Amino acid sequence: MMKKIIAAPPPEIALPLAEKVAFLKQAVAYPHPVQSVETKETHMSWVFLTGEFAYKLKKPVKYRFLDLSILRSRLRNCREEVRLNKRLARDIYLGLVPLTIEKNGRLALEGKGRVVDWLVRMQRLPEESMLDYGIRHHTVTKDQVRPAAALLAEFYKSLPAIDTDPSRYREKLRGEIYSLYRELINPAYHLPVLLIDLLTAGLLRFLTEHTSLLDNRALGGKIKETHGDLRPEHICLFPVPAIIDCLEFSLQLRIQDTAEELSFLAMECEMMGDASIGKVFLEMYTLLTSDRPDESLITFYKLRKACLRVFLVVRHIAEPAYRKDGQWVERANAYLHLARQYYDRL
Repeated sequence: MMKKIIAAPPPEIALPLAEKVAFLKQAVAYPHPVQSVETKETHMSWVFLTGEFAYKLKKPVKYRFLDLSILRSRLRNCREEVRLNKRLARDIYLGLVPLTIEKNGRLALEGKGRVVDWLVRMQRLPEESMLDYGIRHHTVTKDQVRPAAALLAEFYKSLPAIDTDPSRYREKLRGEIYSLYRELINPAYHLPVLLIDLLTAGLLRFLTEHTSLLDNRALGGKIKETHGDLRPEHICLFPVPAIIDCLEFSLQLRIQDTAEELSFLAMECEMMGDASIGKVFLEMYTLLTSDRPDESLITFYKLRKACLRVFLVVRHIAEPAYRKDGQWVERANAYLHLARQYYDRL
């Protein structure tokens, strides 16, 4: 009996990222009328805004926590982004679009040639509809926020609990606190080590002195697979509420206490200057789920997330493209200042 021979996939075409980006910056690249193309660059993606639609191209990056260096992994990541984001933004995420190289050697979107990359296609959301815009321009009202808060609360209600051993949950938190501490005291970042020592000691002390609070979250089924990156710039308020840009590349990072995710959002709103918005989300969550997290637990989670944001911001200076931009250290210290306020409340 002859064995079935499975043909190996054709080798990936190594096309420079800069060439793909240059093509996608052109209005003629798109299979629909486009007046102009706006671009935004993030750590892991290029986003192309083309009037009605937005397209996201993943960079071929390779980090300790994420490897997008080959086409197959970028395709898998794009699929996960669409699947996960449809949970809170079903009508926004439209699917995947292939970037191809045709027989004449030219690039094309949705062409018939060899696929050289994949893009996520989305409905473009108006900037003025986003929560961060409303906070920055002092135009957002609590009534505008409540539908999005209700969407999030109902989402949490629909999620199954992740079976979590309470002691393992606390040890996970402890390990993450120590790991973050080691990152923050890196001399390259020039952060105030004594303050970082103080904040870390406060977090560890809370873990020791409030065991029952944390254990009750695990035993009560409050550890779930959440959005993972719940920030004001990811929340669309109108005409229909939607929450986009979840953390698609790590299941483990999405698994957390629902109260921790809400605390993160509240912290980010406070960082932008409006503490009242986070309270609306927490109040709606309590109303629709009957879960009322202890205020000290919320403060603990806010402190933890503020310290995490310090690292996520300051690590920009380790990259050549951002090294000379002083805003990153300035923003990191602003998060540290907010973290100190949370420490004083614990």
